[in-house]
Amino acid sequence: MNCREHHIPELELATGQVREALQAILHTILFIRSPGPVAPRDVHCEGFDLTYTRIATNDGSSIRSDGGGRSISRSISIENDLDKKVDDAIEVFLRSLTQIGPELLSGCLTLGFFERRATRQLFGLVSHEERVV
Repeated sequence: MNCREHHIPELELATGQVREALQAILHTILFIRSPGPVAPRDVHCEGFDLTYTRIATNDGSSIRSDGGGRSISRSISIENDLDKKVDDAIEVFLRSLTQIGPELLSGCLTLGFFERRATRQLFGLVSHEERVV
């Protein structure tokens, strides 16, 4: 698989700032790499003098019919799903940090993007999934 690597300088942060810094970095990258038009939402960091842009979605209720003339309200939580995935990735990263000294932790974060393309072979009987960067 082809791979492009971009390295950012090493960050030295207080333990309480790591989560917020990772949220700012990951949400900014996901906003920039989003496949199609998305609405921006600015977020101000409490621990830094920094404002970053992230993907914003409508997080309200939508009304749909159940087929019997009644309306059912359901919550659209795309933004909450994105937040959950980012927070889960941050938790995995925080658990993987290694201690390099007294009150010093070190870690490396890798983020990869690829596109899945399904190809059919042998008259459509066999399919193969290819990941393209």
